[in-house]
Amino acid sequence: MKRIDQNEILKSTLELNETINNKLFGLLTLFVSTNNIEEIQTNTTYRIDISDLSSQLQGLFYFGDDLREYNNKEFWYYRLSKKWETSVKDLLSERKTNILDFAIFYFKNNKFENSPDSQTLVKDVLDKLNISKSAIEIIFDLNYENRIIKLSEEDYSNKELLSSYKQNHNLTSDYETISFESNFLVKSHPSELSRGPFIQTLYSGMAIQELVLLTKFDLDEYYPKSQRNISIDKGLAKNIIFYGAPGTGKSHKINQLINDKLQRTERVTFHPEYDYASFVGGYKPTMLENDIRYEFVPQAFTNIYVEAWNNLNDDYYLVIEEINRGNCAEIFGDIFQLLDRSNNYDITPSKELKEYLIQVFSDNDKTDGSKLILPSNLTILATMNTSDQSLFPMDSAFKRRWDWEYIPINYEFSDDNASSKFEVQISKTESFSWLSFIKSVNDVIKQNDNLGMDKCLGNYFLKPENDIIEIDTFINKAIFYLWNDVFKDEIEEHNIFKDNTSYEDFFPIRPNGILKLREVLDILKIDISNIPSDK
Repeated sequence: MKRIDQNEILKSTLELNETINNKLFGLLTLFVSTNNIEEIQTNTTYRIDISDLSSQLQGLFYFGDDLREYNNKEFWYYRLSKKWETSVKDLLSERKTNILDFAIFYFKNNKFENSPDSQTLVKDVLDKLNISKSAIEIIFDLNYENRIIKLSEEDYSNKELLSSYKQNHNLTSDYETISFESNFLVKSHPSELSRGPFIQTLYSGMAIQELVLLTKFDLDEYYPKSQRNISIDKGLAKNIIFYGAPGTGKSHKINQLINDKLQRTERVTFHPEYDYASFVGGYKPTMLENDIRYEFVPQAFTNIYVEAWNNLNDDYYLVIEEINRGNCAEIFGDIFQLLDRSNNYDITPSKELKEYLIQVFSDNDKTDGSKLILPSNLTILATMNTSDQSLFPMDSAFKRRWDWEYIPINYEFSDDNASSKFEVQISKTESFSWLSFIKSVNDVIKQNDNLGMDKCLGNYFLKPENDIIEIDTFINKAIFYLWNDVFKDEIEEHNIFKDNTSYEDFFPIRPNGILKLREVLDILKIDISNIPSDK
């Protein structure tokens, strides 16, 4: 296993000295330290593990022997402004940073079995950054020669690399932290967040707040986001994934968008057995009088695609529930490239699909079916529970083709929040607030580093009739989820269940389940109310 050749790294580092500054490098380090499955969004709060961030900073910018171990349980939070792509331009030099130079510098400590080519290196660093294509184009110069990256025949230390760097800049300083300002080297260790030159500048001063908010507290707790009133204009169709904890109302959000357009909507649910033939279509046996013959049978995607092309004055919707439970690469096949929504980029359908489309589009003067292009009046909407353990993770290329809309949990007691009226009925005379329960449970979940937001309960995890959640439903669904999927392997200190509690202990529900539930409510400090006798 070999590192990238010293001269390659030195050349790229010297180029970066001319085109990037510490503040921009700090922002990019925040991005690569963000443990997130989808593309980083604006006006969304992200949690950063300080140990991970410190390790990233040390690996990137420190060239000495004082390598530190990080086991900090602290978290910081950041949120990009809606106009960050405009504000980030103020951090750019006259000449953009070349993406290949950035990639070589980023992977300088990695070891490779075989020499990578520049295209692979660039793709890998873009996957690490996980920001929008438009932001990439603003920040980086994307022109580079696709070549083999030379690896070093002999191992070398970062001290040797630092020595060469000093010689090029005629530096005599003993400092070992590289800087991308005019001083080239600084005294502070890069992982010292309040002293180092990369992160401190991202929370110091008012101007930076037009780009990013970086805090030591959860921004969502102190500055909750207002719900966006999304509308989809005809001619501006999109691909949108609504994601969040189970029960936050993702499907409800989609229903609000499509509203009275159900007759122009196809709805499917992905699952592990779902495939291309189920989604697009394929040959199936059909009966013609007494004969069996095989013909192409269209499915949801093809049906809505044809309807949209044949009625361009109306808007159409394809709704995909639980998109991350299926193998998206297999289900979409080559049609996933259509999600780019470029009129200049079409794909050739498979032979059987092409024959079918040519037949159904015989009277259509806008398309003949020989090529596939998504019509501008077809919107694709999908839901994703972030807690679902998918067997088939989405790759970055697929994720980048979607807009992502986070559906938060609403803890407000208000007329606008229907779940604030939900009551869990323990008996004929006692009940407790569902909203108070999920807030207390979610507080415990969020404080546990092993769990996090993905495991939280959403407002509509349970959907009662007449606002009353029966005790049987509550224990069979909510308690089972919390015991089996969330707290089963957690120690009592970080648990809502007493030590050695098993799910079987809740049965029979009367009286065992109610007794065990009272223990949980006591741990969570949930008040039990008396039901008025007139109810």
